[in-house]
Amino acid sequence: MEERQRDILKKLYEKGRVSVAELAQTLYVSEMTVRRDLAEMEKGGYLRRYRGGAVLKQSDGEMPVSERYFMNREEKQALAQQASAFLSDGITVFLDSSSTCGYLLPYLARYKNVTLVTNSVKTLLAAAENHIPTILIGGEYYEQDMCLVGSLAEESVRALNVDLAFFTTAAYDGESGVVSDFDLRQTAIRKLILKSAAKSIFLFESYKLGKRMLYTLCEKKDAFAVLTTKGEGERNVL
Repeated sequence: MEERQRDILKKLYEKGRVSVAELAQTLYVSEMTVRRDLAEMEKGGYLRRYRGGAVLKQSDGEMPVSERYFMNREEKQALAQQASAFLSDGITVFLDSSSTCGYLLPYLARYKNVTLVTNSVKTLLAAAENHIPTILIGGEYYEQDMCLVGSLAEESVRALNVDLAFFTTAAYDGESGVVSDFDLRQTAIRKLILKSAAKSIFLFESYKLGKRMLYTLCEKKDAFAVLTTKGEGERNVL
């Protein structure tokens, strides 16, 4: 995708709905150019157009992880740097299939005798490039997030114990302490890992704060640490 189209997706991801006029003004292009971009992106399944604007394609959840990886890179890098403080030699680490947790891999590669556990095919491929020993959880392939889910994946997770588990979900409501997501299958995998992990650490970009989605994963008290880039995270020593 063109950089301008990535910028459009970022706006949609932050606001859910944007107008053609707003995009043209923000991106310094004509409304005709914006409409052409929106038409191409609708064909790609990233959004739905309406008269005068576009809305994020909510029925299919978020955009594909291959595109989502490049959104809010500075925040994701800052979160990964914060989270890297928990790493050490000789540990077993779970990374979920989120694009944010993928930014932890370069830090993980710096340590010795580390074993990575993940249900993400994308993370597995990146770990192989960094020569990180990895256990891939089996299951049904979910193309949008390039990960494995379903009953087989859940059965595999039940047999595992990890030292650290890193997660990102779609929403964190700091006031109620609820961590939630819109994807039931991903939530099921994360719930099982949460039970088997000695310490669980959540990473949230700023646009996910103050929101609640349909499926509750856990509450703040169930996590060892909740990290954000806006100073709203907390560390709970269990």
